[in-house]
This record gives sequence, structure tokens and C-alpha cells, in this order.
Amino acid sequence: MDSESVQINWKVGGMTCTNCALSISKYLNKQGLQNVAVNAIEGSVSFDAAGKTDDNTLKKGIEKLGYQILDNSTEVKKRFLDTHLQKFLFCLPFTLILMMHMLPVHLNWLMNGWIQLVICLPVFILGMSYFGVSAVKSISGSVPNMNVLITLGAAAAFVYSLSGTILNLGENYLYFESCATIITLVFLGHWLEDKA
Repeated sequence: MDSESVQINWKVGGMTCTNCALSISKYLNKQGLQNVAVNAIEGSVSFDAAGKTDDNTLKKGIEKLGYQILDNSTEVKKRFLDTHLQKFLFCLPFTLILMMHMLPVHLNWLMNGWIQLVICLPVFILGMSYFGVSAVKSISGSVPNMNVLITLGAAAAFVYSLSGTILNLGENYLYFESCATIITLVFLGHWLEDKA
């Protein structure tokens, strides 16, 4: 490190895997920064910056990738459905209702595609607002993360089911419960990962 370089340490929110860390690391290396170290588990980023480095530009670049620079001096306000546990608990009742058609008791009203669509929609919207947005940003950063696979799986089940519902193809074309289950279980997995 030369005499004009200074080490920068930031806390970054939104990193969930090593590919997230790789996205940020790749971005910072492209900016010409030295000794870049990104830790997804701790949510930390450090690098050596010369005096000419513009912190605001770097922060905006990281935020454009889908992550947040956390400021230790200000308290982060918690919002509704801000944590993985809250998202999981929100999705769980909808998913359980959608899975009730697998019980030995046949529920005719639940085999209606339009009813399943209405029950699945809140889970799908929440899932896509989290996994879908992250997937698009990771692809635009040239480092696809695991949210791309989650988005593809959930979206494929949703679109296939929606097509079956619109075309009135019958219950063999309904996989809304698969869409909801993918999203719900991954939120549970993220929460368990956070706790571990």
C-alpha cells in the first residue's frame, strides 16, 4: 500500500452467498482498487483506496448491483417483511392452503385455477420482489447468483400454471403450489442460514 492509500471498511447488506461477494469484488477490482476483500458471511467489504477515489461513486455502484451500504452511525429502520423470517411466515399460510389439495380429502373449490392463482399471487409477488430483483441485478453485473435459479424455478411454475388456468387445461396443469413452495422454503433456508 502506498503512502497515499487508505484502507476503507464498509458493512454491506443484502449479501447472501459467495456469488454476491464475487459480484462486489469484481466491481471493485474493475474500479482499479487494491487488496479487495469481501466477506458474505460478515457482510464486510474492505479495500485500499487512493486519495482520488470517490466513495459516493463506489457506493452507488455497489447499490446498483443490489446491495446496501450500511451506515453504522444511523439506525436502520425495520420495515414490514424486512427479515427472512417475516417473509417466510407471511408466505407459509398461503403455501399450506395451496398444498391442501394433496390431502386424502378432495377439496373441489381448491382445484379451481383462478382460486389457486389468487392464493399464490402474494407469495409470487413477494418472491419476485426479492429473488427476481436480485437475479436481474446479478445478471447485469455479469455474476449470476443463486437467486437466478430460484427465480427461474418459481417463475416457470407460475407461468405454466397461469397458462393452464387461462386456457382452461385442467388441474394437471396447475403448479401454483410448487411456485409458492419454492419461494417459501428458500426464505426459510435464508433465515436458517442467517441464524447459523
